[in-house]
Amino acid sequence: MILISGMLARALELPALAGPEKVIDVQDVQEQIADTHENWRASENWLTQQSLIEAKKILGLGRFVRGSLDYEPIRGLKMNEIKSIDWRNEDGINWLGPVMNQGNCGSCVAFASVATLEAQTSISAGIPWLKPTFSPQALFSCGGGRCNLGWLPEYASEYLKKIGVPDAACLSYSSGSTGEDVECDQVCADFSSRKVKILNFLTPTDGQGCVETIKKALHKGPLVTTLNVYSDFLTYSEGIYKHVTGDYVGSHAVSLVGYDDLRRAWLIQNSWGTEWGEGGYGWISWDDISGLGVETWAFQVETHLKELSIVAPIDREYLSGQVRLIAKTLKLENSILSFQFRNEKGESVKNLSCQGDKDEGCSVSFDSSELPDGRYEVIAESFSSDLEVIRSQIREFFVLNRVPEQSLSFIPAPDLNLNAPLSGLLEFMISAVFSPVPIQHLEFRVFNLDGKMMTYKSNDFVLEKMQISWRTATVPNGEYKILVHGETVFQGKVYSVDSEPVFVTVQN
Repeated sequence: MILISGMLARALELPALAGPEKVIDVQDVQEQIADTHENWRASENWLTQQSLIEAKKILGLGRFVRGSLDYEPIRGLKMNEIKSIDWRNEDGINWLGPVMNQGNCGSCVAFASVATLEAQTSISAGIPWLKPTFSPQALFSCGGGRCNLGWLPEYASEYLKKIGVPDAACLSYSSGSTGEDVECDQVCADFSSRKVKILNFLTPTDGQGCVETIKKALHKGPLVTTLNVYSDFLTYSEGIYKHVTGDYVGSHAVSLVGYDDLRRAWLIQNSWGTEWGEGGYGWISWDDISGLGVETWAFQVETHLKELSIVAPIDREYLSGQVRLIAKTLKLENSILSFQFRNEKGESVKNLSCQGDKDEGCSVSFDSSELPDGRYEVIAESFSSDLEVIRSQIREFFVLNRVPEQSLSFIPAPDLNLNAPLSGLLEFMISAVFSPVPIQHLEFRVFNLDGKMMTYKSNDFVLEKMQISWRTATVPNGEYKILVHGETVFQGKVYSVDSEPVFVTVQN
């Protein structure tokens, strides 16, 4: 799962058989917005650089959204009756998990379902610091989703009810980096004990319904919903989106996290990283033709007062030196809590304990250099008054206490001659060598000969072997330098590495 602290979660563009034309011309969208006086802004981003075939890969709903909503009951509202909800700031609290990026895999249904479940778990418990994480890779791979085919929300909902989904560390998300499916047998060995089920799911709307029904459901928590995507939607950067130009690209699933009667718009949390929209969120007009809200799913989760959560470190955090562990629970006062560490082999390597406090939680520090550098999991445990064991979700983190060793290289496809003028879609294989932990952040960069970076694509889940592609139509004809750049933060300093640069000529 891509849960990045302090870095943009944007995915590499992956190879596809397609022509050189981009899916949408941003300047044309901007002109259409001005001509129609719509209230939103279009900008270039990693999505607008793609062809139609490539753009379809970042969707994944397996059907066209059909039906309509009845908006009549809200027409004629007086100003003093206007209402709204935004789960990013409900009672001054952000109940949502971080914006994620599905990359170039049609896994939107899994991401929308996980985002909705993470928020609903905290909301139902009434605990803003709970912040659970679930694995979209496990849900997608084990539930029957496929990168090139996508999935359906009703299947995801049924799977969450019957089987459940584990924490993010049980199976990290990699399909967005490779464009390839991951087999379900890759989940953690203790999957059964780590999975969480929903009690039930409801469908406030199912191809038809009243907007008031959705609003009522939203007051209990976010919903999974679907929409038809037109190419101008890929360019959205802020404001209230309403389709103005461009063809139908495919259908998509997102988490519906709010509404505003005054704006006459829905608020969504998307799974295209923070570069798209308003930091990964978007307002969609009630008058748009996308069909947003025509289909919705609400999750019912178990609520009790035994929740225990590790609030530091966060998932996939890179740690060095003195590290502070923090856990919270409503049942922590005057109780002893333990932290248990496991290495990548699943072996127990360290235990720590601390005294609980209902306000500050349980906090303990340790010297991470006591552990060999590498990947670890940590779980917190406490005992209730009746000696029942209460366990937190597992968090994944990396220990790094020496300067990282890292190198990068990229190899063009066998039939690609970089000495000849280039055009169209260019395919490369990235080889990443790293020790003792994975490179934290990766970028494919294109510079002009004045040293100005013209375009780049990034990813924060770095594998030893990755595929990327570069569409030459994203830059004017001319000469360029291309390379792969990696970064890892160690003790507050960024250690970077570049592949050998290659000078190429673009002639579209």
